[in-house]
Amino acid sequence: MIENVMGKWCSALACVVGLLASPAAWAQDPAPPPADPGAPGAAAAPADTPATAPPAEPTATAGDAATGGQAAPATPAPGTTEPVGEPPAAPSQIPSWFRVDADNLGLQVWAGASHQLGPISLSSDIYLTTLGTAEFDIGPAFTFGPVTINPMVGFAFNFVTQQPAALVAPQLFTYVDAKPVYFESWILGSFSSMFNESVQNYLYSRDFLLFYPTDDFGIGPHLELSVDLNEVVLAADDPTTADVNEEAIDDTGLSSLQIGGVIGLNYGTGNKLLLYLGYETQGENFPNDRLAGRFTFIHNF
Repeated sequence: MIENVMGKWCSALACVVGLLASPAAWAQDPAPPPADPGAPGAAAAPADTPATAPPAEPTATAGDAATGGQAAPATPAPGTTEPVGEPPAAPSQIPSWFRVDADNLGLQVWAGASHQLGPISLSSDIYLTTLGTAEFDIGPAFTFGPVTINPMVGFAFNFVTQQPAALVAPQLFTYVDAKPVYFESWILGSFSSMFNESVQNYLYSRDFLLFYPTDDFGIGPHLELSVDLNEVVLAADDPTTADVNEEAIDDTGLSSLQIGGVIGLNYGTGNKLLLYLGYETQGENFPNDRLAGRFTFIHNF
């Protein structure tokens, strides 16, 4: 028993002496295992030996799912001729216009446009007055070379009285632009008695011809007339008998006929001025207003 214990101690002592006597055990420590670049916490390269990083791979995003995970093509650098993408669609061109008139009826404002519906050009406009009346007109426009014919129908509403004002129909507008000659004609009927018996129905026409000796200046004759279409009782002499004075009746027939001249001026890009001066021949209806006139500004977009 004692001999076995002594033998084990001698064997252990021999191993220790062998390790102490080995020169390699004192020369270096064991080399660490190589760092795994993909492992978390991997050691960085020494600062004095920088390594060139490989190019980054494109990273797939959720938006790439529709393309099978492939990255979208890179956007060209600014200043290159290569298009970035499909050019935006050009906005549709809608010819439109704006007009202001000032005459014996006060200030009047128009705004209109033309929409192309297949082979048909549909024109519309809004007409406003300082008396609270607003009118909407609509109708097709037909163009034959320099001639445009535009029949329309309209409806007027008075926002002061909160009542319908008139059915404005039929309407016919004719334009002839054959430089150096320009002709414009308005013919329209206005029917108000269906809404108010004390208001006159009338037929109205405005016609003028301009001759342009230069590109920006035109001059010519102007004719304007109005015809009353129904009799309107303005007052009664005796409310108990309802006798009517003949002088208190607004009769039918020609109520206004103005003859004069007009000047047209091109007033910048898309702008035109019309200056009209005329004489009222129906003096009995306008005893204090024999001089007629109108200032018009038009802008075409």
